[in-house]
Amino acid sequence: FFHSLAPMYYRGSAAAVVVYDITKLDSFQTLKKWVKELKEHGPEHIVVAIAGNKTDLGDIREVPTKEAKDFAESIAAIFMETSARNAVNIEELFQKISRQIPPLENTDADSHESFKLTRQPPPSSKRCC
Repeated sequence: FFHSLAPMYYRGSAAAVVVYDITKLDSFQTLKKWVKELKEHGPEHIVVAIAGNKTDLGDIREVPTKEAKDFAESIAAIFMETSARNAVNIEELFQKISRQIPPLENTDADSHESFKLTRQPPPSSKRCC
């Protein structure tokens, strides 16, 4: 189900973080499928980051760091192991991604179309005449 919705999430994206659980080898295999999908159908110059999460559970690791790092290098992706629980390498990952996203081609504020959002008055409760 999620696979069919994926293009809606990454369409027009500058970056994608694909996460796997270092304690579950099958999550790393699934990550490879998502990366393949992203490379085939995602934006051409998307920055891809591979994050091996749950380093706080390293004693039950199933995915060797070297295997994941080698995979990331083979697809020119950023690689970092993280612990969301302990906030390890989360900020660093996003900083690394932000340094690889190219600046917008035209940064002149006057050249962008804009519109103003205004609150609409509530519909009248009168029915008719």
